[in-house]
Amino acid sequence: MKHSRLNWLTLAVAPIALFFGLSLSAPSGTGGVTAPTAQERHEGFEDMRHADKLLREARAVLSGAPGEYGGHRDRAIKRVDEALHEVHEAIEHH
Repeated sequence: MKHSRLNWLTLAVAPIALFFGLSLSAPSGTGGVTAPTAQERHEGFEDMRHADKLLREARAVLSGAPGEYGGHRDRAIKRVDEALHEVHEAIEHH
């Protein structure tokens, strides 16, 4: 039983960690702030689309998980929804 909880929890948390890892990464360069190149903007957009896909998959896994897990499953779904919202906002801003 504990093993199955770990599987869906890992699937739920990994995309969120990926998303926040991408959004919190330090800009590259020598310390000065520079505008991203067209290639960097394109790559960032693809990363966000990939994060969107992973978050949707995590939401589906969480939604299909049996049991409430003391309300933690529903809170995880809510946080995935919040992360999806932020990804969509980032894509629109891009």
